[in-house]
Amino acid sequence: MRTFISRALAAKKKFLVILAAVMVSAGMMAQSPVYRVGDKYMMDGTLMNKREFKGYLKNTCPEAFELFSNGHKLSIAGWSCFGVGLAVNSVGSSLLYSCLRGEIKQRYMLDLSYTLTSLGSGTTIAGITCLAVGYTRMHKAVNLYNIEKAHRPDLRWIYGLNGRGEISVALQF
Repeated sequence: MRTFISRALAAKKKFLVILAAVMVSAGMMAQSPVYRVGDKYMMDGTLMNKREFKGYLKNTCPEAFELFSNGHKLSIAGWSCFGVGLAVNSVGSSLLYSCLRGEIKQRYMLDLSYTLTSLGSGTTIAGITCLAVGYTRMHKAVNLYNIEKAHRPDLRWIYGLNGRGEISVALQF
C-alpha cells in the first residue's frame, strides 16, 4: 500500500511539473504586475529605471514596448520643444521690453520681438502637449503590460480520488 501511495505522489509531482511548464509556455501563468513610483517602475520589490523597464518590456510584451518607446520618444521631443520655446520666448520678451522702453528705436526690431515671442510661446505650448501625450502613452504601456501579462486567470485545482482509488487532479478555468 505504501508503494502505491508513493508512486501516486511521484506521478502527481511529475504531472504538476509538466502542467506548470505547459501553462508557462501557453502564457497562462501570470507575471508580476508593475507599479509606477515617480519616474521608476517597481516589480517584485525591484526598482527599475526607464531604460531597464524598456528592456524588460522588449523581451516580455512587444505591444507594450512599442507604446512605451513611442511615448518615451514623444516625451523627449516634448522636453526639447519646451526648452527651445522658453529660450526663444525669453529672447523675444527681452527684446520687446527693450523696444517698448525706447532703448531700441528700429521698427523691424519690434516686429522681430513680436515674432520671437509668438514663436516661443507656440513652441512651449507644443512641448507641453507632447509631454502630456508622451507620458500618457508610457502609462498606458504599463497598464497594457499589467492587463496582458500580469492578469491572473481564475483557475481552480480539483483534487480527489477516482473510481479506481487513484489520485486525480483537474484544472478548472
